[in-house]
Amino acid sequence: MNCLRNLCALILLSTSALGQVPTPESVIGHPVGADYKLARWDRVSAYFDALGKASDRVQVTVTDRRTTEGRDFLVVAISSPENLKNIDRYKAMQARLSDPRKIAGDAERRDILDNAKATILVSCGLHSSEVSATQMSMELAYDLATRDDAEVREILEHCIIVLIPCVNPDGLDKIVDWYESNLGTPFEGAPMPWLYQKYAGHDNNRDWFMLNLVETQILTEQLYFNWHPTILHDVHQMGNRHARFFVPPFFDPVNPNVDPLIHQSLLLIGGHMATRLQEEGRTGVVFKAVFDNWWQGGNRTTPYRHNIVGILTECASAKYASPIFQEHRQLRGGGRGFPSYAPAVNFPDPWPGGWWRLRDAVEYQKSSNFALFQLAARYRDRFVKNHLTLSEKALRLGREEPPFAWLVPSEQRDPAATAHMLETLRNSGIEVHRATAAFEADGVEYPGGTYVLLAEQPFRPHLKDMMERQLYPQRRQYPDGPAEPPYDVAGWTLPLQMGVKTVTVVRPFEAQLAAVDRVQASAIVREWKSAGGGGQNVFGGDGPWLPVRGCGDFAALNAMLEAGEELHAVRGGGVVMSVEQASRYKQQLRDLGGQMTGRPDQQKIFGKPGGPRMMGEPVEGLLQRPRVGLYQPWTASMDEGWTRLALEKFNFAYDTLHNAEIRAGDLRSRYDCIIIPDLSADSLLNGRDATVVPPPYAGGIGPDGAMQLERFVRAGGTLVLMDSATQFATETLRLPVRNVLKDLKQDTFFCPGSLLRIRVDNTHPLGYGFEDEAAAYFARSQAFAVGEEALKTGDDRKLDEAGKRKLAEQPVTVVARYADNLTLMSGFLLGEEHVRDKAAICEVRLGTGRVVLFGFRVQHRGQPWSTFKFLFNAIYGSVLPTEAWGEE
Repeated sequence: MNCLRNLCALILLSTSALGQVPTPESVIGHPVGADYKLARWDRVSAYFDALGKASDRVQVTVTDRRTTEGRDFLVVAISSPENLKNIDRYKAMQARLSDPRKIAGDAERRDILDNAKATILVSCGLHSSEVSATQMSMELAYDLATRDDAEVREILEHCIIVLIPCVNPDGLDKIVDWYESNLGTPFEGAPMPWLYQKYAGHDNNRDWFMLNLVETQILTEQLYFNWHPTILHDVHQMGNRHARFFVPPFFDPVNPNVDPLIHQSLLLIGGHMATRLQEEGRTGVVFKAVFDNWWQGGNRTTPYRHNIVGILTECASAKYASPIFQEHRQLRGGGRGFPSYAPAVNFPDPWPGGWWRLRDAVEYQKSSNFALFQLAARYRDRFVKNHLTLSEKALRLGREEPPFAWLVPSEQRDPAATAHMLETLRNSGIEVHRATAAFEADGVEYPGGTYVLLAEQPFRPHLKDMMERQLYPQRRQYPDGPAEPPYDVAGWTLPLQMGVKTVTVVRPFEAQLAAVDRVQASAIVREWKSAGGGGQNVFGGDGPWLPVRGCGDFAALNAMLEAGEELHAVRGGGVVMSVEQASRYKQQLRDLGGQMTGRPDQQKIFGKPGGPRMMGEPVEGLLQRPRVGLYQPWTASMDEGWTRLALEKFNFAYDTLHNAEIRAGDLRSRYDCIIIPDLSADSLLNGRDATVVPPPYAGGIGPDGAMQLERFVRAGGTLVLMDSATQFATETLRLPVRNVLKDLKQDTFFCPGSLLRIRVDNTHPLGYGFEDEAAAYFARSQAFAVGEEALKTGDDRKLDEAGKRKLAEQPVTVVARYADNLTLMSGFLLGEEHVRDKAAICEVRLGTGRVVLFGFRVQHRGQPWSTFKFLFNAIYGSVLPTEAWGEE
């Protein structure tokens, strides 16, 4: 890196003497977009460093925070020298466009409308396998820094371009290294076996409201706290067997929280891009297809709710930097709004086929950006005024229309989740207040300390979209045909995912409120007390009984066990400790947002002959820290990555297991719990074909690995299967569980990314810490018939002798069922009758161990904290003695 920067400095010295700006090629060593050539992040960042020093049109900033794996994150501002000298003034104007309450009066308002620049943020390289945008960014910046024609002069005078050369530098280097390692082999252009973002891979573009990832957090801060752009352009690539380029407008449906002015602006910008591309002879442009404007959580969709016009473009891909040749007959339509590869109103000039190169993608992307810049420069006044109009409208609607606020009581079942939800909203620009005195809203009195989310704020659309329940419209591919799927998900209501109780206020109210600069988890933590009379715990000592009910409790518990603390488990989901330990535990919880409460008297746990067991009954022996293995396939599983994130966030130690480790066997001596993330049984067993990836990454666990997993369970281990991985239990292990949705077609049952109500048996160890009901994130997931219902065969649906033996040997316990009424909580559900009262979570005894089947992803994208505890309970359940499970 230092050598490259020294080389860059030498280049800069020589070019500066000639009054020149360095070309990308002079630093990275090859033309941008050249066949078989990709620049790694150190070369890209060195180029921008040199460019910023050589050009007075370019300012390069390295953010204070680094990426997940420790690389620099660059923000490049490009405009006229005069504009950059006064950049703080223009940033202040953008902040006022975003929040008109900061405008002092009519004179300042006129000044902003007359003089604010069209600020455009261009986001490149979010998806690292889509290599062209980051490569293109260097040439785009060079052109803006060096061209002196009328078009560029107009752009620089009226626009400020905020260029993010790469949102995921970590992934760029991984992709380049992988690609170069396979150049000239049969696997040139093969898919990478691991995630290009450490935890999320492609799902890093699904994190823009939850803010789990460092890169998401950095760019969110740039968007809503630093630059406040009027327009965002998210530059992507797509597959290569369809159109060459996608521009807005988008496909239906529209989200009611996205303002019509946003949609009309998208139409204007997309049309300008398409026209310029056509003028340049760049064919194969499609619009109003595939991508919709419903979902929340994307790099261009979350900004809509912040009054920013979010543009998505998608360009056809080569095989990384390797050119491909495509005949016309190989090209086809690509889904909604694009049924066939033929001329249409939204696809007027199909690309005829031929060679497709990385350089082609660079050209299409540069052209679309210049079209955007030119339009924004010429209609600067319109875009600036519209930005202000959107912000003022949000404030007005919050004042005049219900809901007027959402209340978050300070007493919650899971304070860690509550604090995190409020902080996540605050970090996305939402204002959080807290009542300093009791107040009344909608005829109900609320105490001081209640958190208040007022609707009267500039980012009202985002707040409303987070807090309310989504109802995705009924859409069919054709009359009485299959349900038309949304582009991503249908529902995402944040309080339901977090398990946080909220109240919607539908009438104006008054309250004494104070703005909250940071949500302190300790403000939500309830006081704790010792269990038993006179401060005596159930072991007869003087320490408290502490139930483990929230996510923060697990983090604190794991931290204490890691530190070598000796703790006793308590039946019902808790621990007993000394007073000194409790003090340390309490501090951990306050830091993490957990809670400490006394045990509820007379709460029954599971029954057994001889009478009910009571909450707080001790389990013999010390609580052991579970030995956890997490399976990581060579198929770049995003669900595996999100599972890692959840485990690490809450201090769970784990080992990563690959195919060879599982096939090697002797798993029980090393692990108490093995987790298989969401992947099909076929993917688990067979992986990718040896013709697709190099031999070390081909295949799955195979029959030998399957047998070793079975032996692990029979020897007392706990095998946790997530969503589609439950096929391994039903089809390979042939346990007495059946997915009732398996053979249903999309015209009969369909539920894409929605929240369903489940009823929980909280007397079972897997259900410890839950209330009677919870929200399950169901994304084309599973629902089970179990036991006798699953095994009945024949027309008369009778249980044969083999089935009776299986049930005796492999008893099934249902821990959670989908509700038998009002099942849909948020999103879309066709065919509700097929999931009503079916098992969502169950555990099956096998030998001396158990298989836990989660029919839905309890840790989906790191979002549903309310169901994380199912996974955490399963992990800790793996080290509890059998009597803790109600077994002898």
